[in-house]
Amino acid sequence: MWAAERRWVMERGALVRVRRQWNDYRVALYRIEDVTGAHWDQVSGGVQAKAPRYFIHAYVRCNGMVEGELPHSGLHAGPCPHTIKVVIVKKDNTPEVYRLFEQQAGPRPGTKG
Repeated sequence: MWAAERRWVMERGALVRVRRQWNDYRVALYRIEDVTGAHWDQVSGGVQAKAPRYFIHAYVRCNGMVEGELPHSGLHAGPCPHTIKVVIVKKDNTPEVYRLFEQQAGPRPGTKG
């Protein structure tokens, strides 16, 4: 089911919006196929900020965005381009796009399912 839904969303050219921290005002758009390793976590990439609850995090190439901006210094992973950890916030994305990453990440810690 997940693969069919992913294919359906990707065929429509959907993009996923990501941030570096859950509450950062800066948002970048990435192609769905360029976002990997979806998982639940409370700690962001970069500055290692702890969120008040679990959010879906994933990995992108720092220079792979279609549009927008993500703060990063390159101090943690060396010179660009490199892979950085981002957060996928539900309110930033369509239900179809968010559901893809939710399915990939599995049940949120502390919930039944």
